[in-house]
Amino acid sequence: MARVWFVRRLGGKWVAPGGQPAFEMPFADLVFPLDIGTHRRVDDDLPVPAPQLPPEEPAGLQRVIVEVEPKDLDGLEFTGYAAGFYDSTYSPAEAARRLGALRGARRQASAAS
Repeated sequence: MARVWFVRRLGGKWVAPGGQPAFEMPFADLVFPLDIGTHRRVDDDLPVPAPQLPPEEPAGLQRVIVEVEPKDLDGLEFTGYAAGFYDSTYSPAEAARRLGALRGARRQASAAS
């Protein structure tokens, strides 16, 4: 599962207050809702989990970064992606709205089957 980090700037780093990803979902499910293109890869300035800081609401955070491991790419129909970090064009608040709606739709589909 790919990890979606909601982060804010603290000093010279992007930190994830609470130290936990906001979402963990299959990478294929994140590409379109978060507008993750291959050109959005981030090779520096990566997120730093900050468990010593209390978790914050998405509206108080500044950036969405998706962490992708090699196993997340197995069987992926989209090409050009590599393991690493990608940033989204959306704010943490908008990403939470989009992913929350996606997660809710999946639960309803599972319940109906």
